[in-house]
Amino acid sequence: MKQKIILFLFVLLMAFVVAGCGKDDPDTNADANNNEKESETVDKPNDVPDEVDDEAAEESNEEDEEPEELTGIETDNDHSQDKEKTADEDLKLGEIHGTAYSSEDIEYDDDKGYYVLNLLVGLLNYESSQDLDEKWVAFALPDGVTVPDVEDVPSGMVVVTLPDDHTGVALKIPNVKGIGGESYKLELPLQGEPDDNDPNENLYLYNVDGNKGHAELIGEIKSNREIDFSKMKEK
Repeated sequence: MKQKIILFLFVLLMAFVVAGCGKDDPDTNADANNNEKESETVDKPNDVPDEVDDEAAEESNEEDEEPEELTGIETDNDHSQDKEKTADEDLKLGEIHGTAYSSEDIEYDDDKGYYVLNLLVGLLNYESSQDLDEKWVAFALPDGVTVPDVEDVPSGMVVVTLPDDHTGVALKIPNVKGIGGESYKLELPLQGEPDDNDPNENLYLYNVDGNKGHAELIGEIKSNREIDFSKMKEK
C-alpha cells in the first residue's frame, strides 16, 4: 500500500512538470516581441514607395535645368519706310553717344542658376537743340546667350531683334534735356555660352512701347560698348 501511494505521488509530480513546460516564458516572449519590433523599425526605410523617390529625382532635375528664355517683343527696324515725319527724324544721331559698359567679369550665381552681368548704361547728348525723351539704348547679345525669364529681370528692359538679326537688350534711359547725359547701373541676368563668329558691337536708339510689346528703331548711334562675354559657359 505504501508503494502505491509513493507511485501515485510520483506520477502526479511528473504531470505538474509536464504542464509547466508547456506554458510560455514571459521573459522569452518579451524578448521575441522586442526583436520583431526592431526588425520592423529597420525595415521601414526600405518600405518607402518608389513614387516618392521618383518625385525627388524629378525635383532635382528641375533645379538643374536652365530657366526659360525671355521672349522678345515685336521690333520694327525699317525706319526708312514712308510715314509721317516725326520729331525723332530730326534727331542728330551723330551727336548722341550711348554707353553699355561693364568693368567686372560676368559671374555665375549658383543660388540663382544663371550668370549676372553688372552693367552701366546711358546716353550722352551733345546737341543743345534736341532732347532725348523716353529713349531706349540697345546692344547685341552674342549668339548662344539669352536673357532668362526670371524675377530678377530689371524693369525698363526688353528683348528686341536688331537690324542684323542679332538678339538685343534694350534698356530705358531717363530723359536728357539739351546737352547732358543720363546713366545708371543694373544687374542683368544672362544664360548660355557665346558662339558668335560675327559679333555686333554697335549701339542703337529705340522707341519702345512696353505695354503694347512693340519697339521701333530710330537709328544707330556712336557708342562705348565694352562687355566681355567670354567667361560664360553652358551649365
